[in-house]
Amino acid sequence: MTDFKRHIRAGLLALLAGGLLSGCHATPGRDMAHLPPSAQDYLLVTSYFMAEGGLVSRLQDGGLSGQQVYDMATSLKYGKHMLLEALSHPSHAARRRGQQAIEIMLACTNQVDPSTLGGGTPARCLPGVPLFGSSGSAPGASASGASAPNANGQVPPQPDGPAHR
Repeated sequence: MTDFKRHIRAGLLALLAGGLLSGCHATPGRDMAHLPPSAQDYLLVTSYFMAEGGLVSRLQDGGLSGQQVYDMATSLKYGKHMLLEALSHPSHAARRRGQQAIEIMLACTNQVDPSTLGGGTPARCLPGVPLFGSSGSAPGASASGASAPNANGQVPPQPDGPAHR
């Protein structure tokens, strides 16, 4: 004789497990928008410092080209600027720009060691930035007097003052 209760229990258990798994995939990915502004700011600051720690750790590991180190420093400076912008003028758009800056910092942290490329040039971690050798100007350089890198690939320090927008 067939034990119908056992089949019904097994079927209900399978249905419940499938429902739970489909429920996990049905919820859309959430961002920070549902949190109060103070919690959003806290998470943004925490994320920034975690990304900064990753950059410092990657710099200490070594094995980076001068261009990669420059990109990392640029992303760190940009991330700090966007974080301060988001905290001083809080809005959804400012927080989103801060999140994007942190994502750029993380992309720079994950750069490959150039020695593993067999003499090839590693991809840039900064979006929309040409290589120094191909354009002759520094990232973010404009006709407003930004300096080009010298023969060693170094860019002279910029004068202290308000940032150009």
